[in-house]
Amino acid sequence: MYPAIEEIAEVFKEKSVVFHVQENDENSRIVASVIVDYTSFTVYFIANDETNDIAVRTPHFVRFKPQNHRDMIRISNRMNDKYRFCKFSVNDESESVSIEYDFAGKTENIGEAAEEIFRRVMLIAEEAYP
Repeated sequence: MYPAIEEIAEVFKEKSVVFHVQENDENSRIVASVIVDYTSFTVYFIANDETNDIAVRTPHFVRFKPQNHRDMIRISNRMNDKYRFCKFSVNDESESVSIEYDFAGKTENIGEAAEEIFRRVMLIAEEAYP
């Protein structure tokens, strides 16, 4: 397990965040499922190497029909204007919108920072959900 994932896991345990760790040959990741008022989603904290370079991904946050593609791009752009540190991304293949955040390389106190971003992503997702 990469050091950043270990540090995040320690803080998540201390803060009683429900999660599990997945590992494969390419990366280590923390998987945390979230249930808010109108939806549920999964947040991934992904490490690809020994640095504290962590990618946060919430894939398939919202699914849409092909005929709504233009609307989803417009809405995602509006969300990107409103929430500057997260990126709402339209995935044409899966017909879904994802939420993304990338930590600055070599972020100090990555565990505490990840817990804060996790809470912020939950709040943004709850506000942004259609």
